[in-house]
Amino acid sequence: MGAAASTGNEFRKITLQEENLVDPSKPVDASDVQSLDQALEEIRLLRRLARKYFEARNPRDTIKVKGERQAVVQIESGGSMNYEDIEFTDKSEAASETILNAIKTNTLFRRCKKEEFQKIVHAFRPVVKAPGENFIEQGKAGSTFFVIEEGETEIWIKQASSPEPIKVGLVRAGGSFGELALMYNTPRAATIKASTAPGCGFCKCWEIERAAFKAIIKHFHQARMEKYVAFLRKVTIGDTSLDDCLTASELQQLAGALDLENFDDGSVIIRQGEVGDFFYIIEYGEVVVTKETDGNSEELATLGAGSFFGERALLSDDKRQATCTAKGAVRLLYLNREDFSRMLGSFSELMSGDKSAAKAAREKQSSAQQTHDHFIDMELTDLDTLRVLGCGAFGVVKMVKHKTTGETYALKCQSKAAIVENNLAEHVLNERTIMMQLDCPQILQLHNSFQDDRYIYFVLELLLGGELFTHLRNSGSFPEHWARFYAASVVSTFNVMHAKRIAYRDLKPENLVLDDKGFCKLVDFGLAKIVTSGRTWTLCGTPDYLAPEIILNEGHDLSVDYWALGVLIYEMVSGLPPFYAEDPMEVYEKILSVHYTIPPTFSKMLADIIRKLLKQQQSKRLGNTRGGTHAVVKHKWFSGFDWQGLRNRTLDCPIKPTVTSREDGQMFEEMPEQPLAPVCTDWNPDLSVSK
Repeated sequence: MGAAASTGNEFRKITLQEENLVDPSKPVDASDVQSLDQALEEIRLLRRLARKYFEARNPRDTIKVKGERQAVVQIESGGSMNYEDIEFTDKSEAASETILNAIKTNTLFRRCKKEEFQKIVHAFRPVVKAPGENFIEQGKAGSTFFVIEEGETEIWIKQASSPEPIKVGLVRAGGSFGELALMYNTPRAATIKASTAPGCGFCKCWEIERAAFKAIIKHFHQARMEKYVAFLRKVTIGDTSLDDCLTASELQQLAGALDLENFDDGSVIIRQGEVGDFFYIIEYGEVVVTKETDGNSEELATLGAGSFFGERALLSDDKRQATCTAKGAVRLLYLNREDFSRMLGSFSELMSGDKSAAKAAREKQSSAQQTHDHFIDMELTDLDTLRVLGCGAFGVVKMVKHKTTGETYALKCQSKAAIVENNLAEHVLNERTIMMQLDCPQILQLHNSFQDDRYIYFVLELLLGGELFTHLRNSGSFPEHWARFYAASVVSTFNVMHAKRIAYRDLKPENLVLDDKGFCKLVDFGLAKIVTSGRTWTLCGTPDYLAPEIILNEGHDLSVDYWALGVLIYEMVSGLPPFYAEDPMEVYEKILSVHYTIPPTFSKMLADIIRKLLKQQQSKRLGNTRGGTHAVVKHKWFSGFDWQGLRNRTLDCPIKPTVTSREDGQMFEEMPEQPLAPVCTDWNPDLSVSK
């Protein structure tokens, strides 16, 4: 699906609630308003509509991203829940219908199938509150999503400008709240309590835990992919099966690219004599195959679930040899030759030569590992602290100087206690392992690592040119040739990382830092992960840059990096990310709809590469198709770019930092020394290095 068309002066999608608000039959003097609560609710909706109107009518450059964006990562305490461990709760038909109606309209449930909806409804548990009791509290992290069956709730918000919370609205029976908690731990934006209005008694809700929701989605998605891969393994053209010539990861990629279509009884799917380029697999139902000869129709076969037809369309335009008709309701999986070729190349080429040897070679290439560390022998006592460069949730980064050599480095000091408390030990060690494997001029170098009883220390290459985010905010936006330079730097890192099956998963301007010459380097590998086969399921990344499959918990692979590259290129040239909104759920709604506007100032080739990167189906995304990263390099937007000059650092950089020495920290804010982290004796990982 491409970008939704937009003229720039139309409203973004309005909700049913907002649509009812602007009903022309309502009196303009508001004489129909019966209570203060109703008035507050209408004012809140009117303000939301006014904001949408303003953003639709005003240029994007009047809106600015506020400050650096933090990544989110959801690590469940005690590990993720297994589907088998979910406790399902029986409920009445009326309660089930109330829950189903509420979740069917929610963004996060949009790709759920019938069987998933049934299990999700079954996983909701009852919760009852007396008038005035809180369901959720503003500022506290939560992990539950609620649907109201009986009664109503009040929404209260505490603002810095007001000493007391203000009631801003109501949620009535059939409504829901708290959906962001289904994605990750984040402080609740409001307090929601059972209504204290006269006549309101106990409020009965149904709640579902994030862990249960994710376990259900993962279970059914994996089961579907396994079934689709099993179907594909059996597809045979001539004497060659897809299983003979495709690797396991290629079969999974193909399974992810299959589209679904339903046919009613008697519908003709393909007709004899027509030319077609689609091939089909029956997911459920039956298809009757008939052939007409000399005016007589003969029934050849009835195909059931798992059977396929039209497979020769993968080779060339296929003149259909028979007619296939739905017998009863039928659901088909389908794929066209163009998508197959874009992902895996010509099927004719895959069939030719020694198929087993070619398949084995691709498997070996995708699993190759090699360590390229930039180890420098030193101890913590060899380093003097010059200043604090930055502070984060888990520690600080300092500029340090080697006492003997005089060389300066960045020392990342990560609190052991904070790491253990947040279940991030594996992530920290994974970051170290990955950085030791990467050897690329556009990737930050790790020189050493050690620990004491308070911190894990990483000695890193010192980059003094400032974050690309800072330069972008100062400039507002970049010319296309600037954006091309920085995008090429990112593509170069992906070329190295993806060859080792490493997904970066947190691309954004904040994680691109300039060295003292102005060359761009990728930093912060805390969310990077080796994806050896299949998909990974941890929700992580920065909201503006999350790919649809991460939001929907469908499992993701290297292709999330190409989605993020599309967002990055757009943001560099536009000044704002394509799916920008202040409300996170609105951001996710736009991402899942792939709803964005291509500004008229974008060149034709810039618009084209963005559309090809921002493909909703990860299997069809540029970079995740045939040729991998090389397909991005070969795109016409990069025509004429000097890739060799970038590798050799001979190109003229768009931004030239005025760095006077290796101790010049002018691009960093002055920060005081931070209090020492508490002692932690529970975690002492092995940080030894093989020399």
